[in-house]
Amino acid sequence: MAENTEVENQINTSPAKKKGMSFALSAIIVGIGLIITKGSGLIRDVIVSLRFSDGIYRDAYTLAFNIPDLFYNLLVGGAIYSTVAPYLSAQLAVGKEKEGVKIVSKFITAVCIIMVICCTIGTVFSDPLYVIYSLFHEVKNPEIIPLASQASKFLFPQIFFIMLAALCNGILISYRKFTITSFAPVFYNILVIAAIFFCGGNSLNRLMLTTFGILMASVFYFLFQYTLGFKQMKQFRFDFHLADRELMKLTFRAIPILISASVVQINNIVLNSFALQFDEGSVFAFRNASSIWQIPYSVFVVAITTVMTPELSGDFKSMKYVKASNLVSHSLRSALFMTIPSAVFMAVLNVDVVKAVYQWHSNYTNAHAAVAATFLLGFCSSIITATVVHVFNQAFYAIGQTKLPLLAGVIGLVVNPLACHFMIAVGVGPLSLSLAYSFTNICQMIMLSIMYCRRKELAPGGIVRFLVKAAVCVAVMGLGVYILDRFVPAMGGKLSQLIIISIKGAVAVVIYFGMAVLLKMQEATEWINKFKSKVFKKTAAKKT
Repeated sequence: MAENTEVENQINTSPAKKKGMSFALSAIIVGIGLIITKGSGLIRDVIVSLRFSDGIYRDAYTLAFNIPDLFYNLLVGGAIYSTVAPYLSAQLAVGKEKEGVKIVSKFITAVCIIMVICCTIGTVFSDPLYVIYSLFHEVKNPEIIPLASQASKFLFPQIFFIMLAALCNGILISYRKFTITSFAPVFYNILVIAAIFFCGGNSLNRLMLTTFGILMASVFYFLFQYTLGFKQMKQFRFDFHLADRELMKLTFRAIPILISASVVQINNIVLNSFALQFDEGSVFAFRNASSIWQIPYSVFVVAITTVMTPELSGDFKSMKYVKASNLVSHSLRSALFMTIPSAVFMAVLNVDVVKAVYQWHSNYTNAHAAVAATFLLGFCSSIITATVVHVFNQAFYAIGQTKLPLLAGVIGLVVNPLACHFMIAVGVGPLSLSLAYSFTNICQMIMLSIMYCRRKELAPGGIVRFLVKAAVCVAVMGLGVYILDRFVPAMGGKLSQLIIISIKGAVAVVIYFGMAVLLKMQEATEWINKFKSKVFKKTAAKKT
C-alpha cells in the first residue's frame, strides 16, 4: 500500500499531469489538426492529377513512395510513436523524467545511425530495388518502373527527416503537447503542395524536381516541429553510449512494432503491384480511394488513440486497471460511433464522394472517378474494422505487449495476397484489391479482440449493446440517404455537386444522431453536449 501511495503521489506531481489537458479537449485538438491535415493531403492529390496529367507520370509519382515508405516502416515507422510515447509517458507518470530522457536519447541516436546507412543504400541502389519490385507481377506499362526508381532517389533521404519529425512528435505527445503535433503536418503538406504545383509536369526532370521539393519540405517540417517544441526537445541529445540494459529492453519492445508497421506498408506494396495489372491510372485511383476512406479513420480513430495511448500507458504503469479498461472502452465506442456512419455514407454515395473530393478539373474524368469509386466501395468496411484493429493495437503497445499486434500483422501479410489472387482469379476485377484488404482487416480484428479481452481486468465493456444500437441507427440513416439520392442525384456544375452532397451529409448526420438520441446512446449525448458547450461559450463571450 505504501508503494502504491508513493506512485500516486508521483503521478499527481508529474509534469505531464500538471501541464496536461483533458482527454476530450486533447482529442478535439488532435481531431481538428487531422481534419486540416487530411484536407490538405487531399488537395495535394488533386494537384498531383492536375500537374501530372499523363497517367504514366501520375502512377510513377505514386509508386516512387512505395519502397522509401517501406524502408521507413521497416526501420522506424510506427515504432517511433508507439514505442517512444508510451515509454516516456510511463516514466513521466511515475516521476522518472530524467531516466526516460536518457534512454530515449540513446534510442534516438541508434535509430539515426541506422537510418543514415539505410537511406544511403536506398538512394544508391534505387534502380535495382524497383526492378526487383517489378518482377513479382506483370506490369501493363513497363515505362512506369524506371520513372519511379529515378524519382525515389530524393525520397530515401526524405524519410530520414520525416523520422526526425516523428521522434519530435512522439516526445511532445508524451508531454501532452498535442497542439504542436497536430498542426505541424499541415505545414508539411502546404510545402509539398507548393513543390508539386510549381515543379510537377509530364517529364522525368519535372518528376525528379518535384520529389526534390518534397525532400526540402521534410527538412523544414522537422525544423518547424523542433523549434516549436524546443523547450522539451532541448534536453534530448545524441548519446553514443548504447550499451545500456534499459535501452535493450526498449529496443526489444520496439522490434515487433517495427515489423507490424512494415506489414502495413508491405500490404500496400502488394496491392499496388496488383493494381499495375489493370488499366493505366489504376495505381493513382487506388491511392485516391485509400486517401478517402482514411479521412474518417484518421480524424476520429487516430485522434482518439493518439490521446489514449500515453494515458493508458500511465494508468497501466500505475496499476489503475479499472480506469484503463474504461479508457479503452470509451475510446473504442467513441471512435466507432463516428466511423460506422462514415462507412455507410461512403458506400451509398461512393461515386459522388470521389467526384466531390477529386474532380476539380478536366484531367480527372468521370472514368477516373468510377475506378476510384470501385476501390472505395471495397474499402468501406475497412473504416470500421481498421478502427477496432488500431484501437487494440495501440492498447497493446501502451501496456507493453507488442508481440500480439505483430502476430496480427503476420496474419495480414499472408491473407492479403492470397485473397487478392483468389478474387482476381474468380473475376472480381479491380474491386478485388480493396475487398482483399477489408477481409484481411476482419481477420486481424477478430484475433486482436479475442486476445485483448482475455485480460478481463483490461477488457472494454458495453461494446455489444453499443454495436446493436449503432446498427439500428446506421440502417435508418443509410436507407434515408439512399432514398434521397434516388430523388436528388448529384448533377450540374461543381458548386451544385458540392451543395447536393453537403445536403445529403447533413441529412445523414441529423438522422443518425436523432436515432442515437432516441436509443439513449451515451456517445451521441457527449458529442451534442460538446457542440452545445462550444456554441454557448462563444455566444457568451460575444455578449461580454
